[in-house]
Amino acid sequence: IHIYEMITGKKFEFPPKMAPSKRIILNLQRAGMLVGGFAVIAAGSDSDMPHLETLKKELAKFNVPSQIRICSAHKQPGRLEQIIGMYNKSVEPIMLVGCAGGTDALSGTASYLAKFPVVSCPPDGMNNTCLTNPPGSSNAFIVKPANVGKFAAQFFASHCPKVAAALDANIEEKIRKLEQADEQLLKKARTC
Repeated sequence: IHIYEMITGKKFEFPPKMAPSKRIILNLQRAGMLVGGFAVIAAGSDSDMPHLETLKKELAKFNVPSQIRICSAHKQPGRLEQIIGMYNKSVEPIMLVGCAGGTDALSGTASYLAKFPVVSCPPDGMNNTCLTNPPGSSNAFIVKPANVGKFAAQFFASHCPKVAAALDANIEEKIRKLEQADEQLLKKARTC
């Protein structure tokens, strides 16, 4: 400490107290080894790959890293439980997007077992089975993949500066477009 003060001419101050787990996560983020969040796009089969790829693209617009996983709640319940258990141990925030059509058991089962949010975005659109899961299943429901992307960004923004910046830019762009549209209508009204 004395050498630091002699060289810099400044009084040494210890960094503020921080929980070791938080400090480790921040150091891993600075090193680029953790990114502040991760979205799992889980599907019951690969038959809906275009929908899954659309979700991945919408998440990428907000710099949210994601991975597509295939696991059927009906045909592989034990494997689904193992996968959820693995993600429950994550040091980073996780969000799962359940993409199962028909009787969406995937989202309901995942939300019952998960320690992180689960959002249903079924490939067949307005799927009421996502809305009628039994008590204890807490999945949210979002029909449009673009809205899933923004929802994920809102969830991860406080953990990842890149996601926060992308979210801010998205909001500012939308407001700018609305203001331009309003200005065009005002100009048109003045010329009439």
